[in-house]
Formats: sequence, C-alpha cells, structure tokens
Amino acid sequence: MGKYSQVMPVVNCSDYEQLLTIMDKCGTARANTYNKLGSLQGWGLNWKKADPLVRQVLHPLDIGLPSKLFEWSVSDCFKAITAQQEAAKTFLLRKIYQKYPLTSQEKERKAWLESSEALKVKKKKEVALKRFPVTEPERKRLRLLELLDTAPTSDPWLHRQFRKLYLRGHTYIRHQVVYQSGGYKARRISRYRVKVELQGLQRGKRISLIVKTNRLPVGQIRVIHKNGQLSIHTAFDKDIPQKDLPQKAVGLDKGYSEGFYLSDGRVVAPQLGEKLTTKTERINKVNKNRSRLYHHALNHPDQKKRERIFHCNLGRKVQNRKLQRDQAEMKAMIRQGLRQILTEPTLIYAEDLSSPIKSKVKAKRINRKLNQWIKGELQTSLEEIGQLTGSTVKTVNAAYTSQSDHLTGTLLGSRNGDCFYRYNGDVLQSDYNAAKVILHRGTDKEITRFMKYREVKLVLLHRTVRYLHSIGYSVSYALENGWLSSKFKKDALAVESEYPPMGCRGRLSSTKGEFIQLELPLWR
Repeated sequence: MGKYSQVMPVVNCSDYEQLLTIMDKCGTARANTYNKLGSLQGWGLNWKKADPLVRQVLHPLDIGLPSKLFEWSVSDCFKAITAQQEAAKTFLLRKIYQKYPLTSQEKERKAWLESSEALKVKKKKEVALKRFPVTEPERKRLRLLELLDTAPTSDPWLHRQFRKLYLRGHTYIRHQVVYQSGGYKARRISRYRVKVELQGLQRGKRISLIVKTNRLPVGQIRVIHKNGQLSIHTAFDKDIPQKDLPQKAVGLDKGYSEGFYLSDGRVVAPQLGEKLTTKTERINKVNKNRSRLYHHALNHPDQKKRERIFHCNLGRKVQNRKLQRDQAEMKAMIRQGLRQILTEPTLIYAEDLSSPIKSKVKAKRINRKLNQWIKGELQTSLEEIGQLTGSTVKTVNAAYTSQSDHLTGTLLGSRNGDCFYRYNGDVLQSDYNAAKVILHRGTDKEITRFMKYREVKLVLLHRTVRYLHSIGYSVSYALENGWLSSKFKKDALAVESEYPPMGCRGRLSSTKGEFIQLELPLWR
C-alpha cells in the first residue's frame, strides 16, 4: 500500500468569508510556531509536544481561534519543521562521513559479518569487534553522530556545519487550514458530489462545502484557497505491486533538452527543453513589460489612473494560471513517457542531483533557463512511477558522468553540446554516453554515492593513466593531441608520476582510427 494525494475542487461554499478568516488566523498560529520552534529549540522535538510550547507564546483565545484548529495548525506546521530537520541531517551525516570516512578495519568487519563464516557464530557482533577493534576515527565519528541527535552545538566543528546547513525557517502561508477527522463530516449526495461540513469559528455552526469527487475524504484533509478557488487535498491508499526481482538494469541521465535519456537509447519527454525555453523567454518578456508599466504607474500624475493600472494591469491571476498550465503540461509529458517505458520491474540507476552545483557565474539567459529546470519533478516522477511498476531506483554519484567515456571508463574525450567526441575520433550522443556511464557507476565499487568530486576525479585520473599506458601512450601525448582536457593537466601529470615508467608504445592506425597495440606492459 502507498499514500497518494487527491485534489477535490469545491463547487459551492456556504460561508466563504468565514473560511478565509479561519485560514488567516491559522496562518498566525503557523508563524508563531516557526518563531518559537523553527531554530535550535525545536531540534529533535516530538511534534506532539509542539502545541503546549507554542501556547506559552500565543493562546488560541488571543486570536479567536478554536482550540482544536489551533492545535492542528501547530502540529502540521511543526511536521514541516521536522522534515526540514531531517533534510539538514542528511547533509550533516554526509559531512561527518566525509570528515571521518570508513577505515579498512571497518570494511573488513562489515565483509566478515556478511560472510558465511559469521552465520555459524552466535554472538557475531562481539566476535567481529574482537577481530576488528574500533579505531580512533570510528570513535570520533560515533561521537559526532550521537551529538547530532542530542546536542549538535556542543562540538565546535559540528556547530559550524549545523549553522551552515540548518537555517532558521519562516512561513507566510495564510491560504490553507488543516482538519483532522474529528473536525468535519462528509456524506455523498450524488455520484460525483460530496458534502463536507467543516468546523467553524462558532460552536455548533459548521461551514458546508459541495465537493466534486467520487471518493469520500478520510483522515486528515487540507482546505486550500488558491487563485480564487477552493479545493480539498486528501490522501488515499493505493495498492502497489509486490517487487519482483528486476528483469533488467538501465542507466538514466536527467537532462534539460529532454527529460530522461536511457542507456538503451530511448528518450523520455524529448520536447521538454523547447517548452522550458519558451516558458522562460515568455516569463522574461512579460516581467520586463510589467516592470516598465509599474514604474510608469508609479510616476503617473493622475492618481485614479495610477490605481487603475495597479488594480487591473499588474495582478498575478493570469500569470499564475499560465504557470499552472505549463507545469501541468510538462508533468503530464514526463509521466506519460515514463509509463510507456517502465512496464516491468527494472533496476534504475539515476544521478544524485540533490546537492547544489557550485560553479562559475553563468550568463543571465542560462541562469534563467536553469532556474526553470524541473529536476525535482523529474526525480519525483521517477520514484512514484517506479514504485507503481515494482522498479527500484538507486542514485549514484553524478560527478564527471558527462565528461567520461563509457567505453573506456576514462576522462579521454570531450563533450560539446549534444555530441561527445572520443579520443579516437568517434562521435557519440552526449546524453546516451552519460546514461551508459551512470549504468556502469551503479556497480562501481570505487566510486560511492557520497564521495567528493575531487576524490571521483582522482579515481578517474588513475584509470585514465592506466589506460593510456596500456595502449602505449603517456599523459603528455594525450594532452598534446587533445585527448585529455587541459584542465586535468596538473592532476594527471601528478598521478602519472606515481606509476613506473612506460616500457612500450602503440601506434594509431591512420585508416580506421583504431589503436594497434604493439606490446602491453606487465602491470595494470
């Protein structure tokens, strides 16, 4: 079973103004929850204990809100704070493991625990600790992991990372209200109409809503007012097929010009880039014109005309409707393509793009396009549809997936737009090449998911040097002929100095562009 959300549009409301008033008062409760518990004071706190703490600052009677509505709003808001804490913990755990990585002793202990020999031992954990004692880096890591849950500011290094990754939150949500099952009643009045009676501000007087749906809402519901329309959001259970063993494995590259490019050559949402670019340029053009109109109205001598421009020409209703249509169209395009491709249990390897990529300052036009890139929707669609088909989605390290040659596993070659040029002159589709690299990286034991990009680059440079030496060429020769990018020159030469001198060379065939290997060195 899995939880899925459903949006039920409201076609009639008995007291529209009262419902908006309740939403505004619930927004005040949410804001005070973030002010009280949005920082260190709420770290590791159970959401059930949030309401008594917030009532010390703001009581429901102070804002004229029923006690239950106040409690539900505070609890729902603190669950959002808890989700923010868990997201920060993910990155903090990554920082801790980067500071104190797994030692060889721990890897040997883990391998022994998974071996057949450990199955015959009764107290295998105690035996494993005696065979492979805890090292000093492991003790330091365990100490930081314990402090992360109890007192993240007691250690200076952990405190610095905590302040960087867990920022104090705020909320400005005043357009929704949460009801638990005791705050409303729902009954069917026709095949596609349901009447929902909500708790109001006055005791015994309920607000009636006529909802267009064929399903009765159950459990927690959320009434949302957006773009002048009311809707009810609720969750329901949906059967998920049992996961069988994956029939095949594919690598999947997320792109801008197309949604996904698979390692078997298939493409999902090939027109996505065109729609994103059209949307970005339209928003840019409209916002420029709105800015000119705003400054014209601001400096206009006629006050009535100035107010009319602000009221009639500078609203957001039309823009918001267009954005919603664009987002719904692109979402449908991505999910339709995924449903056509994922028809059986599949092991899917996708790149991990959760961390922000720090790079040089790009042009404004490129930044605008990247700002509209819906990589979050790509990952969400992949996980949800993969779950429905019984597939398994695993994320891999994304460093240098677009700059590596999938045939050699090295950094030889270069990417230019949609083309990847191999060192021997072959040309591949760049996204197809990246998807192949991601597929290989899913089973790569040297490059793990949370490795830093510098460590990944070092592994790939070692492979590049070994491959060059195996075909009888040096790094200097590869740099001179443009096989290896000049940005890797310093690191590649340093890596090559760790290997013994070359004992042979090969030559490049002038007719087929392939290497004729003269003699391979005895080492790898």
